[in-house]
Amino acid sequence: MDIASYSSDSRAVIKIAKEVAAEFKHAEIEVEHLLVATVRHEGTEVESILAQLGKNPSGVASLTEAFLKDQASRATARENLTASPNTQAVLTQALEEKAKLYDALVEPEHILIAIFDPKSALSAYLREKIDISKEDIYRAIAESKAVEEIASTPTTTPTGEKVPVEGKKEVSGTLRYCIDMTTQASAGEFDPMIGREPELQQLIQILLRRRKNSPVLVGGAGVGKSAIVEGFAQAVIDNAVPKALDGVKVMSVDMGALVAGAKYKGEFEERFKTLIGEVVKSGGKIILFIDEIHTIAGAGAGGGMDAGNLIKPALARGQIRLIGATTEEEYTKHLEKDKALDRRFERVKVEEPGYDDAVRIAMGVIPKYQEHHKIEYTEEAVTGAVKYAKRYLSERNLPDIALDIIDEAASEYHVKKEFSHVKLPLLESQITELGELIKKCKGKDREKHKEDFDQLETVYEDFARNMERLHGFWGHRLEVQSGAEK
Repeated sequence: MDIASYSSDSRAVIKIAKEVAAEFKHAEIEVEHLLVATVRHEGTEVESILAQLGKNPSGVASLTEAFLKDQASRATARENLTASPNTQAVLTQALEEKAKLYDALVEPEHILIAIFDPKSALSAYLREKIDISKEDIYRAIAESKAVEEIASTPTTTPTGEKVPVEGKKEVSGTLRYCIDMTTQASAGEFDPMIGREPELQQLIQILLRRRKNSPVLVGGAGVGKSAIVEGFAQAVIDNAVPKALDGVKVMSVDMGALVAGAKYKGEFEERFKTLIGEVVKSGGKIILFIDEIHTIAGAGAGGGMDAGNLIKPALARGQIRLIGATTEEEYTKHLEKDKALDRRFERVKVEEPGYDDAVRIAMGVIPKYQEHHKIEYTEEAVTGAVKYAKRYLSERNLPDIALDIIDEAASEYHVKKEFSHVKLPLLESQITELGELIKKCKGKDREKHKEDFDQLETVYEDFARNMERLHGFWGHRLEVQSGAEK
């Protein structure tokens, strides 16, 4: 283990872990000792991560210590305790987590991620009781980084001098106006990419070129252009790309944020040039993604240069790699007209998938929808969504429209289910009440007992309304069931 790669906080955590193991008279420093040390050491990002996840550090430490008390111990504590192979594996994994998050040194939060990695030897009992996943920690880190970037934006004095917020590093244009897709991929935020392997391979091949190494995905709305870029970001995280692309960051440019608040002439251009400068300085380690890339032709134009003209020199020299996405119509209308800009890009055609491919894509991402809606889809429901989307909504593209139907169907099911849960007990009580009122009114004169008959009529009307709505929700299922029984 190269101790120089670990920050002072991480070294302190390892030292505390050794003390915890000695305290419990255990033979080696185990993963659980490392967990206690990570949450015990104060003043690190681990505290805020656990707070974001709704976990109390002292509670996690107490639970782990109670577990350690039940483990076998020696009669006397050893002086020179060493890390067990399982702990060494966690510390090695922490180095990999540091690299994924592009940090200079291993910090306690990287150790925390490695501890909760599914491959680590952390006790299954503690994993279940603490109920934290590696993806949860990644999400918390991504959120805290976003807040930190906003909080650390430097202020400007009346003389125009930029003053960074105390205790924070000034954030580069790249981070301020971009979203890190590789971090999102690490957090498991993307749906799996299915059936687009040829397009992904073509995109990677273009990125590996010396010149003209900026692909533009061109296809109809909803065919899955952004999904291909998300698949590329996931491939980077999974080390499933050529060595030349190992460790790159895929940054999605927020053009709205770049333009927003640019009050003065040249302010947008300055922001965009800063962004391009940061990418060039990264030496190929940052790949930009611009969705709706046709907007760069004219973005910021208002007396100054537009983004397209600003990016041309860097594209021509191969200093930056950029992935774009747009429709055929928008590409022809905006980018193709500018021959110099069009020459810098290589088009990747993304066709609408056929029926079989669309079903395969839908079946591949369905677990994400099941997890979100807490329901299960039958295979017939998924194939039906694709079939009827293709037949009746042909003006929109697969697989997007089929996935919209799948999502909407689950939402509608939940609305109907909640309504039924509320109304069924009410209907039962109304049936009882109606029976009593009918008995009460039986044989009576309506004119003489008007109040009783009015009450019966009111209850019946309310009952009929609820029954009509329930039949509208579920009646078709009863009809299908009764038809099958016949």
